[in-house]
Amino acid sequence: MKKILNLIFISASLMVVSSCESFLTLTPEDSLAAENFYINKAAIRANTAVLYSSKPWFDFHSNFMFYAGDMMAGDMYYTYDQEGHYYYNSVTPTNSYLRTGWVGLYRVISFANSVINDMPEAARNNGVSETDINGGLGEAYTMRAMAYFFLTEYWGEVPIIENATGLITSSDPEAIYVKRNTQNSLYKFMARDLERAIPLLPETDEAGRATKWSAMGLLAKVYLTYGAFTGNSEYYGLAKTYAKDAVDGAKANGYDLYDDYRSLFDVSANNCCESLLAIQCITGDYGDGNARNANFSRSSRIADQTWGAGKGPTISLQELYSEDDLRRKAVFMTNGDFYSGLATAEGGYTYQYSYRDPADLDVSVENANEMLAHCKKYVIGKAADCGGAVGLNQDAGNNLYLLRLADVMMAYVEACIGTGNETSDATAISYLDEILGRAGLVNPYSSITFMELITERRKEFALEGINWMDVKRVWYRDHTAGLNYLNDMDRDKKYVFNWASDNFTYDTAGNPTYTIEEQYVWENDKSNYVTVWESMNISMDNADGTMNEDYYKGAEWLEANNHRVRNIVFTDASMYLPIPEAEATNAPILKEPAVEYDFGE
Repeated sequence: MKKILNLIFISASLMVVSSCESFLTLTPEDSLAAENFYINKAAIRANTAVLYSSKPWFDFHSNFMFYAGDMMAGDMYYTYDQEGHYYYNSVTPTNSYLRTGWVGLYRVISFANSVINDMPEAARNNGVSETDINGGLGEAYTMRAMAYFFLTEYWGEVPIIENATGLITSSDPEAIYVKRNTQNSLYKFMARDLERAIPLLPETDEAGRATKWSAMGLLAKVYLTYGAFTGNSEYYGLAKTYAKDAVDGAKANGYDLYDDYRSLFDVSANNCCESLLAIQCITGDYGDGNARNANFSRSSRIADQTWGAGKGPTISLQELYSEDDLRRKAVFMTNGDFYSGLATAEGGYTYQYSYRDPADLDVSVENANEMLAHCKKYVIGKAADCGGAVGLNQDAGNNLYLLRLADVMMAYVEACIGTGNETSDATAISYLDEILGRAGLVNPYSSITFMELITERRKEFALEGINWMDVKRVWYRDHTAGLNYLNDMDRDKKYVFNWASDNFTYDTAGNPTYTIEEQYVWENDKSNYVTVWESMNISMDNADGTMNEDYYKGAEWLEANNHRVRNIVFTDASMYLPIPEAEATNAPILKEPAVEYDFGE
């Protein structure tokens, strides 16, 4: 797949949606190119490979995927500018990342549509076999459903577009000039796409491509979510059947849990036995690769491009992991953690809250952030650390998972719970044995409740950009429980260095009596930090500039004395993102009430 992606962009460029006037339509020149392009199986395969490539997905996965999937879900702390809106639950229609997420997903849908609508007839006219045509259709149906799954869980009601003809205004080529469809219609549409895809896809294929088990696994998640949305036990039953069939079929054809969770997100695990669907990332131009390495990396000690100094796992996420959970170090880094695969030129990387230049301790190279931890998942370091799989265009070569086998296994467990509260299904418990066993843990469950499963899923899929989907299912089942789940995370809690500590003494002239060497030691001692709240009606300093020692009395004291200002509060209105203003302005029809989709049945 990687070699194909490197080769196909020139030959397929006439077909790629982003080369067109609009990201939703193909121009007549592109339609003509279809007749000349789909001349054999290799041509179909070359073009459907683009469906998995980073380019069409990039606007979605480069930022929005983890802003919405991890920050809104309460797993990642980050407060900077418009990115911080997702952490603060304050996203407005003008948020620039909101539109890139929307456009990125519709770009994938548009490319899938071009395959579905233009490929079959063109290929038949060129004598290509129905088997080869069907294989390409199965891939396009699967990836279109994947894109719509994200759109639905973030926006709820969005337009279903199978063929963009007539949907674009002449004055605004990028306006989706069509009404939104109901969420009920969207689940039906995704299910239809995936039910079409399953018989068309092979049981095994070239690494990285969708198989029958990919479509089945995704369909299980669609029905699981549809069941939570409607409370209909029939959909849970379908989810259970499809999840079990997907797991059984996948395992019979060489898929399984990857042995080592700690390397599951490295280049070495690309298209591994656990990967059912993934965005294929390569080094090259901007947009070709995985931008998480740059977005999550803490400093230049780890990566050449670093935007992750202010990002970190929330305290509530950190507190979920036990000390013997092997997944923890793969998810986030904290004091004392050693990574032999990072900073290899230095002999490996040891995480410290604070790291000062050994030659000049007055120079802080790495500072503690508000979580006293940084992100590790998908961080693979510099080119020298990973066999050259990192470029200088935010383009790391480790794939981004869209669907793992572990996800489908846990979907089966949730489907067994159904509209109830727990399950002791033997197969469900055996799946948990496998997943927790890989994490180095003994499965404590002979029966598991819904919320216990959500907690286990949170740990397994943290920082993969998908946990918001779990939050939504909690909310669909019980709005109050869903809001409590979010609001009880105390995601506004953070660490600050305790300058009121008795360590920091001064002489009568106000000069410190401690040395920088002593301060450096204290900076890496967690007992010298105190938790406070992100927003308070008390300041760090008094009006005269002197230290306000009350600020350092800790989060519990501050809240007990009414100093906490709850600035992150979810309501039912928070559970769907607004339509990007640019889209609604270009096409005011998007503001009209959603309608049921006409399936022509």
